[in-house]
This record gives sequence, structure tokens and C-alpha cells, in this order.
Amino acid sequence: MAYLLGYGTAVEWLRHNTNTALLSERYALPPLSIEASHTKLQRHAQAIMDLTRPLHLVVSMRDSRRPSSITKCHLFAPSSFTFNAVRMDRGIFCCGPELAFVQMGNLLDEERLLMLGMELCGRYGISPAGTLFEREQTCTPEVLRQTAMELGRVRGKRKALLVAPRVLAGAASPMEAALALMLHEPPDRGGFGLRAPELNHPIPVEGTARKYWDFDTITPDLLWNDERVAIEYDSDAHHLASARIAQDALRRDVLAELGYRVITVTSKHMNAPRQIERVASIVASSIGQALEPISDEQWTARVAYQTRLRRYATNPTELLGFS
Repeated sequence: MAYLLGYGTAVEWLRHNTNTALLSERYALPPLSIEASHTKLQRHAQAIMDLTRPLHLVVSMRDSRRPSSITKCHLFAPSSFTFNAVRMDRGIFCCGPELAFVQMGNLLDEERLLMLGMELCGRYGISPAGTLFEREQTCTPEVLRQTAMELGRVRGKRKALLVAPRVLAGAASPMEAALALMLHEPPDRGGFGLRAPELNHPIPVEGTARKYWDFDTITPDLLWNDERVAIEYDSDAHHLASARIAQDALRRDVLAELGYRVITVTSKHMNAPRQIERVASIVASSIGQALEPISDEQWTARVAYQTRLRRYATNPTELLGFS
């Protein structure tokens, strides 16, 4: 018998994990093998030690639900009757990011689910202390969509199918994800409606730029490659280290040498709606796209949307759905 962590507990464990190879390996877990006994769960104290209580467990049959003071059981029975899971320890598993995304569709509104999708398809994790770390991407928006399609009738599927096509892969931080959504989401959702950027997409370093850069590629934070336009996001944390300041300046110089227009966005820009509007106008002009005019009411809604995205980016625990 095995335990299967799901919902917010799964998201919490997935975001904390630094082992990309572990996250990429999946196990087919038959539903009849899943249990929720509080007593037996204590055997896995080490694996679940740092996770928020109550632990959210997934079961496939109503009779299997055994909630306790530290567990909450969710009935989740996909039509395939096989759970795609990541092995945490002997006898304990975690839903993969694609299953967790669908499950969270039952708990989160569309905006928060979209930010969660950006995280699950991103290139970063978040430690228990709240610091970011780099890691390889382990999921894609297409996998999110395809998984939801294949699950049959389960809670969260409808919202997951609405949101998954809007997820942009490859963000290296929650704030990069928020910035990309501010620029790309359509005006009726609070964005500027710009064509979707590529996030952290590698560009070959060629010609004279090779003299300044020690690597074969360079990866701008946001990129419109056909128009040779890039955005580099500089957070306050970056500016605390002089070495990082120099590296960021060199990145911009190399991109310029390669013929890219580089637009720098800082955390101060992210907190000033007029500054974000200025960035959007520069990008729109650079990629040959006109911004749609909006009313005063739409402007107010846009500012509120940006405020919410910043809040989710700076407080990612809001994406866990714990109650």
C-alpha cells in the first residue's frame, strides 16, 4: 500500500525539490494501492517532516478517506484509474505537476492557477525559506493540457483546460512570470495583449560577441526573437551584489552586439503601473504591434490585475490553496 500526496501538499513538495531527475521520473500508481491511514503515515515522518499540515492526500474511493488532525483526504478518480506520480520515499508518492495542476483547478481562481502553471512549467524552485533556486524545466503547458484532457470527469478539469493554453513555459522567477503575463494577457483580462514572449530561450552567441561572452548561448529573460527584442529583469536582490551588476551589464552588452534591443525592467518598474505601461509601449513599438486603447475603467482593472500578480509573485504560498 502507498500514500499519494496531492493538491497544495503536492505543489509544496514539488516546488521545494532540487532533484530534477527525480521530478522527471514517473510511476504508474494503481488506485487500489492507495491508502490514507494516519497511523501508518507516521512511518514516513522524515519524507513529510517539513510539509504544511494538514497533509492533503489523494484517494480513489470514498471508503478510503480517513481524515485526521494532520491529514485531509480528497477523492480524485481519473478515468484511466492510474495515477502518474513521483516517488518521494518507499511507500509514499507525490502527484506529478500535471496532476497537481488539475487538482488545484478545483481550489484556485483562474489568475492564481495561471501563476501556478507558470511555476510548474518554469525553471525555478522555491525553498522552504522562500528563496529561489534554478533547476531544469520538468513540465510543459502542452503536458498540462493533455493530462487534463485524458483524465475524464474530475474536479478542476474544466478550469485547467481553460488556463493551460495561456501558460508560458520557461520563467526563471515568479516576477518574470508575472511580467510576462502583464504584457501578454489580453486587455479584457488586465494585460496589454502583446504577442507571447519566449522566456529564457537560448540565443547562439556568434561573431564579434564571442569576444565578450564565455558561453555558446545567452538567454534573455523575455524574448521576441523575430523582432530581436529582449527584456532583462533586474530584481533588488541582484543589485545587492556588485558581481551580479557587472554580469547583468555584460549580458545587455552582448545582446546589443548581437543586434537585439534590450529593455531593462526593475522591481521599481513592477510597482509603478505607468512604468509598466511605458515598457509595454516600447515593446509594442519595437515588435510592430499597436496597443489597444482602453477606458478609464479598464485602466483601473489593469492596475488591480498587476497588483494581484505582484502579490502572487512575492507571496507564492497563495498558490497552495491551503485552508
